[in-house]
Amino acid sequence: MRLLSGFLALVLLLGTEPVVWAQADPAKEVADITRKRAEAAARGDVNAWLADLADNVVFTVARAGFRIEGKEAVRAFITNLWQNYPTRQELTQQVTRRVFQDGNVFVVNSYTDQIFIDKNGRMSTLMQRNSQTWVKTGGRWLLVDLHNSGMPGTPYTP
Repeated sequence: MRLLSGFLALVLLLGTEPVVWAQADPAKEVADITRKRAEAAARGDVNAWLADLADNVVFTVARAGFRIEGKEAVRAFITNLWQNYPTRQELTQQVTRRVFQDGNVFVVNSYTDQIFIDKNGRMSTLMQRNSQTWVKTGGRWLLVDLHNSGMPGTPYTP
């Protein structure tokens, strides 16, 4: 009986391990999406960059000044920004990732130094704080809120 109990316990333990291994890793999933979005931005592919935004996304970005509401408004802003600044570089630092709601809400905070060069060769720099909120809905991660604000005490060179 003791042997049978031990065998059943082992089977139950082994049977639950694949479930643990199969659990999603929000940090990895969002990092993969972020990498693909960065690649799309480097190519200037606005549609691919927008693919993981919720239709009712809200962007509050330092370069725009005011909040941008909805995916189509973000499309217009990004298209214009990338046309005006064809050369863009960003360095992101001090990234913090937090998971909420049983792995269905993911918040990313960071700092970014931006260097954008316009069509005439003029350089624009901006140091900013960033916050992104991702929500997993229908098995898919969507960016629902993005906030970038200029760092206090640092100049914005347009």
